[in-house]
Amino acid sequence: MTTPITLEAALPPPWTELDSEDSSDDDNDSVVFQGHEDPNLTVTTQSDVQFDDALIEDNKTQDPVVIHAREYQLEMFEESLKRNIIVAMETGTGKTQVAVLRIQAELEKSAPGKIVWFMAPTVALVEQQTRVLRSQIPAVQIKFLSGADGVQTWTDVRTWNDYLRNVSVVVSTYQVLLDALTHAFVRMDRISLIVLDEAHNCVGRHPGSKIMARYHESKAAGLPVPSILGLTASPIMRSKLDALELIEQTLDAVCRSPHIHREEFLSIVKRPTMHYVFYSTPDYIPLTSSMESLDRVYHSLDIYKDPYIIRLQADSSERSRTALVKALKKRDTYVLKQMQSLWRKSGEIQRELGPWAADYFIYAAVTQFLKSVKMNDPWFQEWSILEKRYLASALEKVKITIPAPFEDGTAGISDKVVALMRELSNRDDGTIGIIFVREVATVSVLSHILRLHPLTRDRFRIGLMVGTNTYTGRKQDLSGLSRASGYQDLEDFQNGKLNLLIATSVLEEGIDVPACNMVVCFDMPDNLKAFIQRRGRARMRASRLIMLMNRPTCQLDTWMALEGEMKKRYEDDMRQVQQLAELEESEQPEVEPLFIPETGAHLDFDQAKSHLEHFCRKISTQQHADSRPYYIFKQTHTSLGPPQITATVVLPMSLLPELRRVESSGLWYSEKNASKDAAFQAYVAIYRAGLLNDNLLPPLRDDFLEDIETRAGLTEVHGRWNPWTRIARAWCHPNEIYQRRLRLVDQEGNTLSEFDASLPVTFPKVLDFKVFWNKSETWKVEIGEVKVVSTQDLQVDQSSALIDIAYRHRRIGVKDTGRAVLHLRSPTQDIPFRELVGQTFIEETRLTDTALIRDCFKHPYFFKEWLPSLDPTIQVSRVLREEPVDVPWLVLQKWPRRRNFLREDPTWKQPSLLPPSKPTQTVWPAHLCRMDGAHVSSVCFGALIPSITHMIEIHLVVAELCNTLLKDIGFSDISLVTTAISASAAEEATNYQRLEFLGDTILKMLTTATVTANYPHYPEGYLDAIKSNIVSNSRLYLSALETGLDKFILAKKFTARKWQPIYVEDLLRADAGEPIKEEMSTKTLADVVEALIGAAFLDGGISKALICVQIFIPEVDWRSYESACTALFSQTPMSEQILPALAPLEELIGYSFRNKNLLVEATTHASFGFVNSTGSCMERLEFLGDAVLDNIVTGVLWAHDRDLSQRDMHLLRTACVNADLLGFLGMEWAVAQEATDVSKEGATIATETHIPFWKFLRHMSPYIATAQTATKEKHALERGPILDAIHHGKVYPWVQLAHLHIPKFFSDLFESVLGAVWVDSGASADACSRIVERAGILPYLRRMLADDVDVLHPKNHLGEFAGKDCKTVEYRTEGRAAADGSRELFCTVLVAGEVVVEVGGGVGYEEVQARAADLAYRILVERSVVEKGEKGKGEGSHDEVMA
Repeated sequence: MTTPITLEAALPPPWTELDSEDSSDDDNDSVVFQGHEDPNLTVTTQSDVQFDDALIEDNKTQDPVVIHAREYQLEMFEESLKRNIIVAMETGTGKTQVAVLRIQAELEKSAPGKIVWFMAPTVALVEQQTRVLRSQIPAVQIKFLSGADGVQTWTDVRTWNDYLRNVSVVVSTYQVLLDALTHAFVRMDRISLIVLDEAHNCVGRHPGSKIMARYHESKAAGLPVPSILGLTASPIMRSKLDALELIEQTLDAVCRSPHIHREEFLSIVKRPTMHYVFYSTPDYIPLTSSMESLDRVYHSLDIYKDPYIIRLQADSSERSRTALVKALKKRDTYVLKQMQSLWRKSGEIQRELGPWAADYFIYAAVTQFLKSVKMNDPWFQEWSILEKRYLASALEKVKITIPAPFEDGTAGISDKVVALMRELSNRDDGTIGIIFVREVATVSVLSHILRLHPLTRDRFRIGLMVGTNTYTGRKQDLSGLSRASGYQDLEDFQNGKLNLLIATSVLEEGIDVPACNMVVCFDMPDNLKAFIQRRGRARMRASRLIMLMNRPTCQLDTWMALEGEMKKRYEDDMRQVQQLAELEESEQPEVEPLFIPETGAHLDFDQAKSHLEHFCRKISTQQHADSRPYYIFKQTHTSLGPPQITATVVLPMSLLPELRRVESSGLWYSEKNASKDAAFQAYVAIYRAGLLNDNLLPPLRDDFLEDIETRAGLTEVHGRWNPWTRIARAWCHPNEIYQRRLRLVDQEGNTLSEFDASLPVTFPKVLDFKVFWNKSETWKVEIGEVKVVSTQDLQVDQSSALIDIAYRHRRIGVKDTGRAVLHLRSPTQDIPFRELVGQTFIEETRLTDTALIRDCFKHPYFFKEWLPSLDPTIQVSRVLREEPVDVPWLVLQKWPRRRNFLREDPTWKQPSLLPPSKPTQTVWPAHLCRMDGAHVSSVCFGALIPSITHMIEIHLVVAELCNTLLKDIGFSDISLVTTAISASAAEEATNYQRLEFLGDTILKMLTTATVTANYPHYPEGYLDAIKSNIVSNSRLYLSALETGLDKFILAKKFTARKWQPIYVEDLLRADAGEPIKEEMSTKTLADVVEALIGAAFLDGGISKALICVQIFIPEVDWRSYESACTALFSQTPMSEQILPALAPLEELIGYSFRNKNLLVEATTHASFGFVNSTGSCMERLEFLGDAVLDNIVTGVLWAHDRDLSQRDMHLLRTACVNADLLGFLGMEWAVAQEATDVSKEGATIATETHIPFWKFLRHMSPYIATAQTATKEKHALERGPILDAIHHGKVYPWVQLAHLHIPKFFSDLFESVLGAVWVDSGASADACSRIVERAGILPYLRRMLADDVDVLHPKNHLGEFAGKDCKTVEYRTEGRAAADGSRELFCTVLVAGEVVVEVGGGVGYEEVQARAADLAYRILVERSVVEKGEKGKGEGSHDEVMA
């Protein structure tokens, strides 16, 4: 049963203060709404907040805004509870307050998880309404959404669910909700109430109309649907009788205005009085001299010299030929259209504003453009340089008349402007007004006139508002005089700094504008809606709505004329265009939408083009490849009517050939609908090919492996597996005893002591290991073969006794009756517990170096020398100063204080410039000392027990790991596993870093080969996303957790200082407790997985590495190299005939392809698809070759004589495989071809020409051709120093290569050819290595290794040098105008806030930063040397003075 909602419970307090919180930091959104499907769709908005009358009159800024509910608003609220309604109330009467009340009521009754969705057509209005709702409903989460929030990148349901968790109200533009519903990220049944602000716009193909179509589909299917509340000041857009019925049907609502409290409502509605101002229009207006000159220049332009035409003629592609025919036929180039627009607008301005205004407009537009071109400012930056030069040369020919300054008269001004100024001059000083003008250019010129003319310049503070398009790629119009959209003027108008705003229709609705007392329609409103919206702006008391007219008429006649004018639109010179538009609208596409039942995603006919363009942008990754789909139209003439059209859409070469050309399914009267049909059919085909996810979007990384989550820095893991717990349980009921002999051997190979170690479980193989007794003595613990003994033959454990004699002075908790987990027993001597320490008095005859001496505190010492008496010069400790010196004394060597003998003491390797602070020897009186009964070697062995136990524990852990999780690999060398699971933080003898580097490379190579073979129809971008997900640390650390690897990782340091003997009973008690949990770095977890892959590879080649990969990432259908090559080879059509142009390339690389088509594919750029749409491009092979190159270089680094550190291998590999070096070597690498010249005498001369590797790239891009030529010229100038650095230099040429600035497609070619060889050769490492060798990469690598070349990048050099003193480095890179008008890159380097250097002349950000870093590093090093020298001199002088 639904709980009834009382009115009192639903209402807010009578006065609620509205704060000024802004929910968005996007200040650049246009007030012109850009629909997702149709970029030409313009929707206007309306502000509906009801302000208190007193505040409206006394405080124009309304800050803070005060809102309260009136009776008629409550009437509308109650009506909205009964049914879906459209609240129709005029501007300023408080429709938003009705929405606030309705939302509050909905929140009270909605089930958990339901959402109220408030929509407005523009971002500005969305922001405004968000502030109102947040102030009125502060207790719930209200979120603001717009395109600026990046919602277009939220491409999975999880993201939306996370964002909407605990959210009660969402405020957004219509398009945001439409996209969310389209892709099933938000379902209709999740929304409890939809509020549609400016609901009159929801007709036709408006996003609001499409949302309601989803609503009606759900309702017809019997599914839950939300309630609807529409808000509008004008329920109909145009004067049509059926418009109201249509909007009601669309919104499934009835239109309602206040009825019961209508008198109060009408008292609030302050409609302005209508005033008509008449002006005369001359029958004939002669052109000004500037207009005549502009006309001559425009009509004299030669279209064949237009840069656009020249470019199309140079490009022989199908797309360009089609565009060229169209441009010549219609004289349709951007420059010509701009000149035509300038001419047309000058005529309009002359008719509307007068000849003075026309001359000023031409003068301002031409002057602004020429100045911009000369100064190279960013205003026209989207124009090409050639277009700007071409137009500038034409405009320079225009003879411009500079308008004279205004006098008090009205010469040169139209009667319309005179009438306006007369009206303005008669207004009171308190006038606040808006002048609505149709054209943007007219706004600029009219505002200029009013600011200058004596009649108005001192009366009004004038601003303008025209709005803007925020699309970054849009070119600036030549006639756009204002460089600002007017938002600052609007803010100043809102704040009272301006009192007159001249605006286009952008200000009719939506923007929060203070109430005015004057609104002027300089041009007649286009429709009834515009009239109502303009009228609503004049809502102060005694307001005036002024209509400028060129003939007298009554109000009815005015609207009759307006309707007649609307009808006349279809009868003017654009009749044909309008008829075609009507024909387009009349075509009702009977195309079933694409619907995905699993997600509810829904794509209709009208959305396909924008979605297809988005898809094509996503899949193409190559430089200079035009990824946009383009359409080819074909007309079919019929005898019954106009010709009908079919369309073929052409898609990028990254796709399979069968997907690149898709035809429309039917015949259409318009190109627009034909292209939509083709796009829809293409999108359906793309979905069926598996290239879209079930949300009908290009899949992103998370779509390929959905279980992967964002990786945190730390994660909870199991405590490390403790082998002693199982051993403790086994000691309770031992069956067999496994025993190994432990021998302690000195540096000469002499056995110091022997002990048998026994366990009640299988004793794994333990590798011999070193122990570091002191700085000069390094011993070894050798572990013998295992043997099995019976429990009866096991003698008494001596481990407690050994620990006691070695550590009694440390008070270690040794138990006499406790059973140690590691049973130790000497095969030759009896060592009873606590009976041998200090057992014997000192006798000189019995003292040898095998004796262990203890002082009166039981501290152990090695015996060194017998002193009959003490030399008085020998210092003794304070406690012995009272002892007699004429009795025997002993010189003793101190016992080591350390417990961890597995590591050398770091201080041993430090240079000893000063004598040690603590002597290693001491003296004690003989009568205070005692001698142990055990041999000193047994005591030393006892001291080593913590270290021995730790090493056996590690091998027990490794054995368990190898016998369980890694059983299928069958490791033969367990030391590799030990290294692979040892983190550097554990400080074991080895760590996983080198193995991780190797494993990372192997994993990426296996992954690349597998995904490329498994997804033959996927473009490179998809393959990279799949690979990145598989090899990501986020995936790998989860693999470690899922497989239980985490409990085997050695991540903590062995803390011998805290070590205690391990006893069976202690472990059994602890075993009953809760499992231990701890935190571990997720990167460590991921690194260990990669290290184990590297270990498996070293142990048994790629076959074992593949088994290891399958263990940790089982969800992938892994392939061996051979299987991947077989699949990839079969996916390319077979051909044994090579293209003649590519035959020299086989000679150059030294490899003959079995399938020549692989070489063709490897050399074909995506732009070549305009010529040949049947083959494949290089992207997939380049993706494969990148991994092959990494694999080859890593193999060479690993096989180097010296064990290189992970850091060194990473730096050297980066130096070998970076795009700059590959591009450069590709320009040096050339094949010789015979050529023949003919002398003047007619004799033939045999010559030789060289074809460099880069020239084999097959493309049809003029941009690539231009870039290749420019790079070739620059390479010829700069190659010398780079070659010298490669062959002889001690420093890698990072800066020189960056300055050469070779485009990436140079290196892409090499990687794709290498990938093709890998496939064709069946994954032959030798064949691929030979190509890398011939290209010069491996020879340079060997030289870098042999000559220890410095390969650290300058930025890393600088960062490390500054980091030594904890100083920060900052790079400030900016473009500046050079003297010749071009732009130049500068980089300033600051270290610890100090400017160290500034360099200019950069060709790119990376290059100029590398140069700046290199110079800054040299400066700091030189400065450091000087400072050290001065410091040395200062210290020397000080010493001399002291002497």
